[in-house]
Amino acid sequence: MDITASVLRWGFFAAGTILLVSFAFAAVRRHRDGARFGELAELMEREWFSAGKVFFTVLAGLAGSYLAAYVGGTRGPLSESVPILFPLGIVAAFVVCRTTMRGEREPLRVKALVLLTAPLPLGAVMTGW
Repeated sequence: MDITASVLRWGFFAAGTILLVSFAFAAVRRHRDGARFGELAELMEREWFSAGKVFFTVLAGLAGSYLAAYVGGTRGPLSESVPILFPLGIVAAFVVCRTTMRGEREPLRVKALVLLTAPLPLGAVMTGW
């Protein structure tokens, strides 16, 4: 389980870092084209990753880590769990923003799967065991 948790941590860390750097480049390009701060914030919320979705995913991952501790795993302190789960939140929010932006038929099901159903077990594995 430790190998799986390490692979997940580093995978989400790498993907989250790539997304943040890509957004920074997109924001700088838009700013050079004359976009104001409000337009950049709207770009982030609509096309990249919503802060509310990231927060919700981190909370779902924390619930998974508490569930793992309840079942028999060992949960780390909150100050260690949140930095581990934050890249998971960025990646999950990006997936939801990109999937629902294209006009999927069932965006609510996609949102529930990516923001709630997936982070619960991932949070349990990444921080609970």
